[in-house]
Amino acid sequence: MKYCKKCIMPDTRPETVFDKAGVCDACRSSERKHKEIDWEEREAQLREILDRYRSDGLWYDCIIPVSGGKNSCFQAYTMKYRFGMNPLCVNAVPCEMTDIGNKNLIFLRELGFDLIQVGVNRKAFREMVRIGFFKLGDSCWPEHIGIFTIPVKMAVQFKVPLLIWGENSQFEYGGPAAARDKNTLDKNWLLEYQMYGYRISDLVHEGFDLNDLKMFQYPSDEELTRVGVTGLFLGHYIKWDNKEQAERMKSLGFNVNPDGPVECAYFDYENLDCKWIGGLHDYMKYLKYGYSRATDQLSMEVRAGRMTREQAVDLVAKYEGKIPWKYIPDFLRYLDITEKEFFGNLDRFTNKKLFLCDENGNLVKDKDGNVIKKYQDYSVEAKVC
Repeated sequence: MKYCKKCIMPDTRPETVFDKAGVCDACRSSERKHKEIDWEEREAQLREILDRYRSDGLWYDCIIPVSGGKNSCFQAYTMKYRFGMNPLCVNAVPCEMTDIGNKNLIFLRELGFDLIQVGVNRKAFREMVRIGFFKLGDSCWPEHIGIFTIPVKMAVQFKVPLLIWGENSQFEYGGPAAARDKNTLDKNWLLEYQMYGYRISDLVHEGFDLNDLKMFQYPSDEELTRVGVTGLFLGHYIKWDNKEQAERMKSLGFNVNPDGPVECAYFDYENLDCKWIGGLHDYMKYLKYGYSRATDQLSMEVRAGRMTREQAVDLVAKYEGKIPWKYIPDFLRYLDITEKEFFGNLDRFTNKKLFLCDENGNLVKDKDGNVIKKYQDYSVEAKVC
């Protein structure tokens, strides 16, 4: 296992590429973002595109998929108050909404936005969470699908062709070169980066009725063509900065987590809407890949020049690698499973190449039940064995 020499991202992150100098592709993209890209030209391109979709003010001219998070609030605010568009906000209700998530959706309406919330039937949603947790190692699998299908279905339903997404995650966090400079989000992007190779049609073999999964099914090509649906990454056209955007939204009344950072994270303003999108989802990422959301956030701070790599190294162990206990009791009740079943499944998805095991191949844990990472020296390259 080796870590980027500029940030603290490990090479175990799926699809991350390190160059010959030992620098990850996200850091190289960041260099382009801060030094090479002409953002005035990019914004001019966006304004030209928006003018083609701008309405007469009697109807919506774009859809903003919103979670209640600081970035989606920023997207809506930017479209309306910077670019003069008339957005309709669409929220795909997550597995279990938090109080702070609800408050931030109200904050969005207080800012002057119409909001549609789409809640999928809980029976189907719960069983999809079960499949995500036990088969795919993702406690929020259906949520990750719904946020990319429901707004598109609403675009077709309301005949509003333009969707404005946030950042291109392959550019900001690392990914295949061909995907890093994409300015659009479409069905192929969803299938490649959110579905884990498990399609909605596969759920029929799990006993699901497709009629119960309508909101998780991407519109047909015919429907998309009829309305002319296009989804743009706002982060392709304006310089994306999570922290600056969070500070701007906070100044307008956005609510941060009153208890400090969500478990497994460094900032108190991310992953606030769902009870287990932050803690449990990010902890399972840690078990599979040896890093969690705090690594993402601290690496972004290093790339933005607000923190040194040494400072990030000193901080990361404090924020990730601990069992996220806050909402585990709720999750057990949600799936009606025992603590033994829960932790047994976490152990199944734990990458034993990255965490200490005894001579019998059993995971070694500390007194609090936390697994112990093998490779914690960020100053050297350690081979995964």
